Amino acid sequence: MYKLIGIAVAAIPIVLFLRAIFIRRAKQRSQALSDFKKQIDVLVSLILLVIACAVVYAIAKLVYELLT
Repeated sequence: MYKLIGIAVAAIPIVLFLRAIFIRRAKQRSQALSDFKKQIDVLVSLILLVIACAVVYAIAKLVYELLT
């Protein structure tokens, strides 16, 4: 589980870097670039969702262990 979180955390800066490179070069936005940007946004959102779920799971597990 922690390896998955580590991979996700390491992937976010790479995705954001690639996104920044493609946005700077694109003065004229084509349909393909617009679709690519939407896919990257969805990918980043999913990665953040996975991290949030892992944090909620870890906190819930910690609270459960403390209460039992």
